[in-house]
Amino acid sequence: MERKVIEKKVNLSLCENPLPVDYSEIPEITGEDYLGRIRKLWDMPQSRQYTTIIIYGDREHFSNICYFTDYDPRFEEALLILKRNEPPRILVGNEGIGYAEKIPYEIEKVLYQPFGLMGQSTAESPSLEHIFRSYLTDPEEKIGLIGWKYYKPELYSLRGCVSDVPSYIVETLVLIAGRGAVFNATDLLMDCDYGLRHFASAKEIIQFEVQGTNISRNVYRTIKNLKEGMGEIEASSLFRLGGEPLCTHPNLNFGDEHVSLGLNSPQYGPRLKYGMPVGVGYGMRGSNVHKAGMYIRNAEDLPEEKSHYLEEMAKPYFLSIASWYEMLRIGTCFGAIYEMVENHLDFKKFNIVLNPGHLIHTDEWTHSPFEKGNKTKLHSGHVLQCDYTVSFKSPYLVCHIEDSLAIGNEALQKSIRELAPHCYERIMARKAFVKEVLNIQLPQEALPLSDLPAICFPYMADVSVVLALE
Repeated sequence: MERKVIEKKVNLSLCENPLPVDYSEIPEITGEDYLGRIRKLWDMPQSRQYTTIIIYGDREHFSNICYFTDYDPRFEEALLILKRNEPPRILVGNEGIGYAEKIPYEIEKVLYQPFGLMGQSTAESPSLEHIFRSYLTDPEEKIGLIGWKYYKPELYSLRGCVSDVPSYIVETLVLIAGRGAVFNATDLLMDCDYGLRHFASAKEIIQFEVQGTNISRNVYRTIKNLKEGMGEIEASSLFRLGGEPLCTHPNLNFGDEHVSLGLNSPQYGPRLKYGMPVGVGYGMRGSNVHKAGMYIRNAEDLPEEKSHYLEEMAKPYFLSIASWYEMLRIGTCFGAIYEMVENHLDFKKFNIVLNPGHLIHTDEWTHSPFEKGNKTKLHSGHVLQCDYTVSFKSPYLVCHIEDSLAIGNEALQKSIRELAPHCYERIMARKAFVKEVLNIQLPQEALPLSDLPAICFPYMADVSVVLALE
């Protein structure tokens, strides 16, 4: 028997009376942690074929290099060169050579000036071929090249390595080692099952939880303080963004045209009017929170042509979200979660165009195993986004509930509790809210990282009302 979705008047104490964040308990990821990740990389069965692993990074695709070094390319590109049983090396440009001093362990820093912005001097730099030849000395060299994505081979008829790494880097490696010696090895980090970055440690989850806490509280404050006549830019100031780097652009939009774009940054012109759709959210490294719905105070304020919003969109969508949360058990196949959502919601009718959820790390979307028939199983250390939007096109209606969660077995939860008791307390308060207020039977291993977990505001002009299961 299908459960009933109800409107519920609540005191959202998670945000109204928030548990404090103790920044002193946020653990440092040390040089030994980073070196330990490199050792784990070489210990993987999937890496045994490689003599050298080269990792590319740039402003937008920083995470894979940062994972091993704490160095995130800013204005320039960078390459991390890892050879088995040798010290790591990093190639950086003019501005990166000083910034690379932040790497918390001994590493050889190599200046490759063409990584710098155009117009800077390149007079001191050896060629990329010269640099590579000095390191790639094994006559049986097998190079694993890590970019941002790896690709299904059946989609391409290209000979050799299919990679998003710039072609001049790929072709220089081919020139030295041969086309058959260069392979796309991005799966070592990004595979949904065995990829290293999908086994988040207690330290990582604590950092991601602090981000999720701050984002969700900022998103809540912003929604609560929206007023008719506000511009998008004016309203976005309520986010109170700090100095920590973002992983997605702030999304704060009013009206059919702007909200339907999905990825739009706040603009100068639009003004909030009662009855409009609104979308509010943004992401920081390790967490993203976004809510979208109709800016009304009750269902009676919907025009006749949109009167089906609650019963035909918001409530069925929330029921699928509740079931999504309840399936987050270690060992559950991601494909089964996909099929549950598909059974709840007709993807065409609800205009669901992306996967019903994805994995997250310091970059907002690492990969998504939420696919039909996917046999990958949830394991401890996965960090997830509950993230799929529903919308109707004519008339335009939208609803979105996006928050972050981690999956943690007893040992991982114990480590979180010991390292950061306040973080663990916030997670437990969220679990209690989801179970006791929303009546969603959250599994023990599911750890909400947001103070708005599974919360749907059916009326975005009244944050005292949420949807819940009866």
